[in-house]
Amino acid sequence: MLFSLNPQTPQCSVFEFLNAEFLHFLQASINADVFSENLFRTFPEMIENIKVLVPSVCWSNEPTREKFLGLWEARPTTVAQRRELSDQISQAQDINLFFNNTQAVLPQLVPDSLFEACKALTTHLFTRTKDLAQAKSQSNSSIEKHYQNFVRENNNSHLCPICGTALLSQNRESVAEEEQWRSDYDHILCKDKYPVYSVHPGNFIPTCHICNSKAKGARDLLNTADLQRRLAFYPLPPSQESCEQFVVVSLHLSDRRDLIVNSWETPLESASILFPRAPADIVDKIGVWKEVYKVPERVEQHLKVNFCERVAADLRPVSFEDFCEQLHRYSRQMPADYRKSEWRFWWQKVYEFLSDQNRDYLHDVWILIDWKLRLSNDADMADTFNHI
Repeated sequence: MLFSLNPQTPQCSVFEFLNAEFLHFLQASINADVFSENLFRTFPEMIENIKVLVPSVCWSNEPTREKFLGLWEARPTTVAQRRELSDQISQAQDINLFFNNTQAVLPQLVPDSLFEACKALTTHLFTRTKDLAQAKSQSNSSIEKHYQNFVRENNNSHLCPICGTALLSQNRESVAEEEQWRSDYDHILCKDKYPVYSVHPGNFIPTCHICNSKAKGARDLLNTADLQRRLAFYPLPPSQESCEQFVVVSLHLSDRRDLIVNSWETPLESASILFPRAPADIVDKIGVWKEVYKVPERVEQHLKVNFCERVAADLRPVSFEDFCEQLHRYSRQMPADYRKSEWRFWWQKVYEFLSDQNRDYLHDVWILIDWKLRLSNDADMADTFNHI
């Protein structure tokens, strides 16, 4: 987690509604002998100006009802076993605990038939039921409305809080909230491994497409590849943990002679993202963030490839002395849009690193930038460095 969220960041009401239906069904099924609408809640609805109680969308929508029937048929056979199943899931609703305590016990769905039935149900609730008009009316919300509330509570920022490199989505002028585009929603605990949390409101965070689909996919935050439990960042309130305050960028310039005869398009030999001042408990969580979301390696490649052009565009220096002055001015404080603009945070860390370097190092940087500003081909570059 690069940035922590506003403590007032809301959870999604439509997922609160669907999760409550799931828990209610498990509880109501303990002593039930017949699969019926009595296993679901009812909700008030105005019909011809008269308030009446109508069945939950989980019953009235046939495809959703069929998924609940599948779970009903796979449920444990005895009352005691059904009560144990309901209790272990309902008592494990504080997801945050699992990220900070490797001894906290996660719900277990056995046998496999129960796991698969639960997975089929909750996946359907997430992919289909949440978008039904009745689900929106009975929850008095939608995922689209939640996304807009999420953005508002976080300083109207569409920047991905996981990586700080990409926007979540974009709003359009004069378009209703319900019709605006929204970001991907990441299952913090992936739905394939943790189906009991597939519609838990505390298991979703808006993320950019790269973090969600390209980097994380079905990777498991809570377990290593050999199934050893581990600590990890929980990205939602009440947690306020993040790693932004510990980030340090370190750059290593390529040798000028290598630039003349080798790959001069990337004058940085390397860019490293480090966390030298992070406390031990945060270091472990940073390690999981790095492994799952691949953020440092994405940032390092971006800095390496775009170094000269970005520094030249931001600082617009006209001489070495001007470069030093602009760098000093630029690095003094974090820019106001560092939580709103793509890559802004990471480039600010570059300027903080450069501002701590001596004049000899900065002069080497200036030569590279000056060359990028004035020259456009290999021969010109070689000629420039041969006269240094």
